[in-house]
Amino acid sequence: MLDIKARETGDITILDLTGSLVSGLGLEQLRPRIDQLVAAKKVNVVLNAHGVSVIDSVGVGELVGCFSTLKRAGGMLKILNPSPMVREILRITRLPTIIEVHDSEEAAIKSFARTP
Repeated sequence: MLDIKARETGDITILDLTGSLVSGLGLEQLRPRIDQLVAAKKVNVVLNAHGVSVIDSVGVGELVGCFSTLKRAGGMLKILNPSPMVREILRITRLPTIIEVHDSEEAAIKSFARTP
């Protein structure tokens, strides 16, 4: 299952994810949560992936879909502190060429200040 806890820092929403980003194991909760944030005009989002143990191809696709949704709404999606296994999957799929990955919450938050 995927557990999502939201918190805010200024105009940035941080979603703390725990569990797996795998089809059929709660992944379907992520997109509606992003849609709710967009509807509330909260379009700068950091996904804290430290608690994510595994991700599959559907999970990678969901991350790209969430990124696109937020970008169309004038915002941005960043990934924070993925576990080593998740980081490797992201590297293999070249996702960090599209979505920024940060090692610290401070760096992720500061990165919004320089986003055009």
